[in-house]
Amino acid sequence: MKTIITTIILGIALLGCTCSTKSASSLQELGAMPSFEAGYEQGVSACYSAAHADYLYIAGGCNFPETPAAQGGAKRYYKGIYKAHIKDTLIWEKCGELPCANAYGANIQCGNKWIIAGGMNEDGASATVLSIDLAEGCHIDTLPPLPYKTDNTAGAISGDKIFVVGGNCDATAQNHVFVLDINNRQEGWKQLPAMPGKARVQPVCAATANKLYVWGGFSPKTADSQARVHTDGACYDMLTGTWEALPDVTIENKPTTLSGGIAALLDDSTIVAAGGVNKDIFTDAISGSYQLTKKEEYMHKPYSWYRFNPNLLQYNVNKKSWELLHSSNSLARAGASIVIHNNKILYIGGELKPGIRTPKIVVYTKNCTLP
Repeated sequence: MKTIITTIILGIALLGCTCSTKSASSLQELGAMPSFEAGYEQGVSACYSAAHADYLYIAGGCNFPETPAAQGGAKRYYKGIYKAHIKDTLIWEKCGELPCANAYGANIQCGNKWIIAGGMNEDGASATVLSIDLAEGCHIDTLPPLPYKTDNTAGAISGDKIFVVGGNCDATAQNHVFVLDINNRQEGWKQLPAMPGKARVQPVCAATANKLYVWGGFSPKTADSQARVHTDGACYDMLTGTWEALPDVTIENKPTTLSGGIAALLDDSTIVAAGGVNKDIFTDAISGSYQLTKKEEYMHKPYSWYRFNPNLLQYNVNKKSWELLHSSNSLARAGASIVIHNNKILYIGGELKPGIRTPKIVVYTKNCTLP
């Protein structure tokens, strides 16, 4: 079964081309978000995405369309479902609505079925799991609900098994992992052995045939422990039911967090990942120490100050190693969505800094042939 694996949390944008004499890897703007719902055209983060029959689909997400977050603005959530043919310029049409406005859930695609698990809106988190049939005009069905109301989680699929990883469960940060066999949905979700270590909110994950990979995420400060932003990962072996710790994501000998980023399975042995927050700056904020800047100034810095991860990476599951595919300040996003389509990587929305979204949708093509 051909699958596209996507999760909650980051994005990439705009321009760039690095060339060799015979081939090139490029990052090009494909378009922007639609304007059917007032405010959506400003860009959203934590939305959902999928691809089917050469169409890109997006749904949900959230932003601060009227008053900026830095000025105490209210966050707005969206429920429209939109599609556009994947070509030089995206021309959107509305093709449905989610039952409720939603963002921050697990985003998973299994063939023509687009699955959204959990998430949240103004009313709080949700345990609802939706299955959207992209071959049948975005007909929406429901799968068994999650055991907890879950948000800021990640999702992946291996064969007919759907995984939901980490996030907040009933408003408490967790390292839980749940699995649903979509061919035996009557059995509902089963809880697997938890990821090793502390909770992982906003991790990234992807799955191969027999293994589930998780990186990044953060653990908020509690009465018993300090806040932590993870740079390492973990791998769950579906055959043995055991976890293996993975070393830090390291680029140029520097540990990198993928917290708030995004990951997807590119092929049987390759996972791509992108974006996310800066470990030091984000730890300083969620710990409440604010040693790098005053608390009242934190939301008012220029984009570059937050040092979001500017790298598009790929992980070889056989070599157990990371490789840098592309790096640019224009790639520094958090909370975007990702779609793999015909070996192209599409990045949708996300935020440029806390509270500020972008509507840009770009496509990365590796080793394209030059004229």
